[in-house]
Amino acid sequence: MRLGMIFAMSMRFFVGILVLFSEPSLSQSREKSKKNNLPQEEYAKDRAYRLRPGVAANVVIGIPHPIDLSFGWMQPKGESHMGSLGLFQKKVPSGNGVRDIDIKMQHIEYRYRSEPWQRHPLYWQIAGGYQQIDVEGTRTVTITQEDIRFTTDIRAALSIRSLYYTPKVGITKHFSSGLTLSWGFGYLVPALVTSDFKSQVPGDPLLDELLQQLGSYQTTRRDLERIGKRLGQLGIPLVDIIDVAWRF
Repeated sequence: MRLGMIFAMSMRFFVGILVLFSEPSLSQSREKSKKNNLPQEEYAKDRAYRLRPGVAANVVIGIPHPIDLSFGWMQPKGESHMGSLGLFQKKVPSGNGVRDIDIKMQHIEYRYRSEPWQRHPLYWQIAGGYQQIDVEGTRTVTITQEDIRFTTDIRAALSIRSLYYTPKVGITKHFSSGLTLSWGFGYLVPALVTSDFKSQVPGDPLLDELLQQLGSYQTTRRDLERIGKRLGQLGIPLVDIIDVAWRF
């Protein structure tokens, strides 16, 4: 529900920014330059400098990849090629009897972006890459084996890995300083998804070996791996809350 609300709000925000960032028409540019007594030659030179291509670095804050760092070649009003990577790790509050929960997300991707219209800020982009999501947590469980009943802590980890591709559209604004601001939204489509589930009893190798041999453990492991793979196959909306780039 929250993700849908963020996506809808982003759509309305993009529409407003689109109107604000639209390039003026040639006739409007001439009227503005005449009004400011700026010759067309100087206006053209200023525009060419503002849209100069170059090596660029950028930072993206978005959903589902919280932080993304990119480096590559940027051609304003043309084609750009960027390589990016991201790493995000966070401890989350305990819930449903699970504590010490750690979430780690990492990805690496290649992006191709095109800005086909000279007088409008719209762009389209296609990206592809690899991502991995790891979730770890500790839970206290009671195990019964024949006449033996005991309670212990189990540290479990679920890892989901996949390739993915992401079509995206958005708007962008270039400045003479080399700064570029962008906003975009798209859809992340995973492919070739795999998942693994591992667990151990911390500090007790003998108990850990016994746990691995239990039929109930094997069933639980297969079920969780199946759930992880199913979750990894779900496509999800992608939103760039802010994309800040700098051309050198």
